[in-house]
Amino acid sequence: MTPGASPRLAQGTWISGKWTRHRWRVRQCLGEGANGTVYSVVRDDGLIGAMKVCEGSAQVAFEWSLLERVKGAAGSPFPVPQTIDDSDDPRASYFYVMERVGGSPLNGVWSQLSLRDQKKVFYDIVRSLESVHRTGHAFCDVKPQNILVDTSRGLQVRFVDVGGVTPFGRAVRQFTPTSDPAYWGFAERRASCTYDVAAIALTILLLENAVPKNLAAWPMQKRKEWMKRLVDNVAEGSWRATYHKALSGAYPDAGSFAEDILRLSDGTRVKGAKRDWTAKLMWASLASACFSTAWAWALFFHVV
Repeated sequence: MTPGASPRLAQGTWISGKWTRHRWRVRQCLGEGANGTVYSVVRDDGLIGAMKVCEGSAQVAFEWSLLERVKGAAGSPFPVPQTIDDSDDPRASYFYVMERVGGSPLNGVWSQLSLRDQKKVFYDIVRSLESVHRTGHAFCDVKPQNILVDTSRGLQVRFVDVGGVTPFGRAVRQFTPTSDPAYWGFAERRASCTYDVAAIALTILLLENAVPKNLAAWPMQKRKEWMKRLVDNVAEGSWRATYHKALSGAYPDAGSFAEDILRLSDGTRVKGAKRDWTAKLMWASLASACFSTAWAWALFFHVV
């Protein structure tokens, strides 16, 4: 929590809206970020939601307006806005309430998924980005913690934290360095389809590949070369080509990126990993043994 921020609301606390006259009971804290704290709440009429408490009314109004804009997209992955209100409680003076989205962060479930399910989740994330793009906005702050996967609902993908959503063409305000294409030298830090496409490619690549501890001290060109080598070491050729296209800005929109993902085989390893030569070495050794045996028998019969 930032210095001077309001203390966290305890479980069971009731927050009364000044304008709507509704009351919300806090169930638990879901997380804290640069722009505020999010709580799981239940309204006095039983409606379950997620309350975001911010330090100022301007931030609440700004994020509320973004939620209203992106909800116009068919099948918008962001939470549906429910209520915006004020409270006399100094711990929650300014807040809004939105749909409570279920699921776990992408980085918490990725390693548990089969290869086929990893591909499905990857595809659904990109299609969800496409629905946001149809509103003229980019997600921008693409990172595993902002993408929830609900394993109890057929691996449903949803986005949270609308704070980074930015109209196309404007400078990106909120980002995470390792998921930021500009940090790696692949794109400008400006909201666009290609920015989001590169960001999700970076996110997936780094789910199973740890970055060097001193990465922040590297110049941009060195970071870019390291990432290119990582892509070059992806085990399957079609995935390498897809990642390179995404990072180079070759996809004009998220839809074309999704189509390429869909065409990849279900058995493809999504992770960036060194090629596994075990099987090839095994078959080569077997062939060599067979050849040696045949040659030995040939010599034997020739001598006899």
